[in-house]
Amino acid sequence: MWKKLLADLQLSILMLVGGMSSAFIAAFSVYRFYNGNVKVGVLDATISLAMVITLQYAWRSPLHAERAGRAMVLVNVVGAIASSELLGVTGAFWMYLAIVANCFITSNLSYATAANTLMLLVIAFLGHSFNSTAQQLSFLATSGLLTLFSYIIAGRLSEQQAILKRQASIDPLTGAYNRRRMEEEMHLAIEEYTRSRMPMAIILMDLDDFKNVNDKHGHEAGDDVLASFAEMVRGHTRQVDRFFRYGGEEFLMLAKGLSPEEARHLAEKIRCQAESALTGRHGTVTVSAGVAGVMAGESCMQWVARADAALYAAKQSGRNRVHLAD
Repeated sequence: MWKKLLADLQLSILMLVGGMSSAFIAAFSVYRFYNGNVKVGVLDATISLAMVITLQYAWRSPLHAERAGRAMVLVNVVGAIASSELLGVTGAFWMYLAIVANCFITSNLSYATAANTLMLLVIAFLGHSFNSTAQQLSFLATSGLLTLFSYIIAGRLSEQQAILKRQASIDPLTGAYNRRRMEEEMHLAIEEYTRSRMPMAIILMDLDDFKNVNDKHGHEAGDDVLASFAEMVRGHTRQVDRFFRYGGEEFLMLAKGLSPEEARHLAEKIRCQAESALTGRHGTVTVSAGVAGVMAGESCMQWVARADAALYAAKQSGRNRVHLAD
């Protein structure tokens, strides 16, 4: 459980904010019932239950976290408005918590800010929470400033998270995704295949005799070859595909929606272009590749192992070839 939370910041924030909020609101629900305030007790219980259901949905898959976050924003908005109507000024206090929470439980900051703005306007002008114009203006000023501050802080956090995520998932030399990101993407691809049976294939590529380039011409020349190859492959990569540096001079492409045979044709195009493009003072560098389509019930490592076996067969048969896994 902890590993799953540590791997997904948005999910961990959603579970923390939603879990604590649902627990506190559930406690208030018991308090309301105990004091005979049935209407508010029912409202608090309903809000708490809605939060729990949303959290369960988010926990099922990382793909659900964003949808769950947006649903939680709506729960917070409706709950805060209803509380202010039933409890007056006391109920309006809950809106301050909702404003801050909404900016962090969804990655769509515009959506959260729009929801917050709508919420405070409804409470201020359409509700019946305030006894005087002074109360109303004070509420608008404080809630408006809190909405602005929350937007700024959440926006900066989102920017920093994007930078760190990119640094943690991109190979700095080639610009390809790294192996850590590869494992995440392949796991998601297998999940997608299990649900929809959409074909998936991987192409494992290795630069032939690359060690000779480093030995004869230096590592700078070798780095140039790796960067040039990665740039060339990106020209064959569709928006739905993913391209990774598997390690050293090995690269892997995840081709979504392609059958193994279609992926083999793509690998042949890459191989042919590499033979003509990767030519320079270091000589001509060729590429061997192994192609494997995903099979039901196999893990990421089993999938890669079959592509690796096909790559080995390509190497053994003379290099500069593409082999299709069994």
